[in-house]
Amino acid sequence: MSEDKKVGLGLVGCGKFAGVIATSVKTSTKARLVTCFDILPERRAAYSKTYGCDQEERFEDLVSREDVEGVLLVSPNAIHREQAEWAARKGKHVYVEKPIANTIADGKRIIEACEKAGVVLMVGHYARRIAAIRKAKELIVAGVIGNPVTVESSVSRDTGFQLTPGHFRWRADDSGCPGGPIMSMGIHHVDTFNYLFGPIQTVFAFFSKLYIPAEIEDITAAVCRFKSGTLGYVGSTYVSPKTRWMRVNGTEANLLWTVHYPVMPYVEYPGGILDIDQRCQLTLFEKDKDPRDIPFAPGLPYREEIDEFARCIRTGDRPETGGPVALAALAFIRAAIESARTGKSVELEV
Repeated sequence: MSEDKKVGLGLVGCGKFAGVIATSVKTSTKARLVTCFDILPERRAAYSKTYGCDQEERFEDLVSREDVEGVLLVSPNAIHREQAEWAARKGKHVYVEKPIANTIADGKRIIEACEKAGVVLMVGHYARRIAAIRKAKELIVAGVIGNPVTVESSVSRDTGFQLTPGHFRWRADDSGCPGGPIMSMGIHHVDTFNYLFGPIQTVFAFFSKLYIPAEIEDITAAVCRFKSGTLGYVGSTYVSPKTRWMRVNGTEANLLWTVHYPVMPYVEYPGGILDIDQRCQLTLFEKDKDPRDIPFAPGLPYREEIDEFARCIRTGDRPETGGPVALAALAFIRAAIESARTGKSVELEV
């Protein structure tokens, strides 16, 4: 596809993870990166130079450009709603990196604004697109594991020690990143849980703040009951070395998905997850048989998201991870936050 026929996108929020999104756009055959915006002039200037796009001094300048058809919001959670509503009013399609927002109310307003404007809303829940997760879903649907019994998961990084007061993830209230690691990382597993076995009915959680100076909790653990009766567990910390795995236990077999992250400085970490499919392993444990690794065809989950966003803009199709999917994942996190606060189980309501 020629450059002038690709969907023009503007990116908002030029932090570390924005490099993953920009690289995915640059390699897409359906989209092109037109411009960027960040409140820090030096950061947006560096981003513009690195990725060969324009830069804007104001957010409103980005959403006013005629060659920008969609916006990629990689900004702090608390301002997703304001930016998404503004973009929708300007007729721009909206991609929001997870979570859709910090609160259910803001998430619903984003959905309503995009529906009213008739624009596409897509939320960046990329984990379900990982090839090994897609393969696990295929095996579960085919009945290979029998009836699902439990699903357990963990995702952690020790990046909590690097947080500073100026970073939005330092703050524990709705202006920052409530729930800490479960909001920023555990939500990946929550969406995967919904994709594999949802919907989820009840959540009970414990949070602890033990080791990092930031205001937020640094260790979270949540258990849940699906409407089917299957049980689940999501653990996440800001204080442990990089860890990511999920185990599905069934009446006939178990599945274990693991990710083997590269050893690299945190500043380089986002670039190391572009090819996450190459770093995954899926192992099947069947009754009375030796464990065996399950092959799958690696892809590029982040670029798949960008390609789907561009396609939906052109065709009017609904994206796989639209507003309702994102709201379901956020509802789990908010229920876990409430449970940890009250010491009681919480029924999910969206």
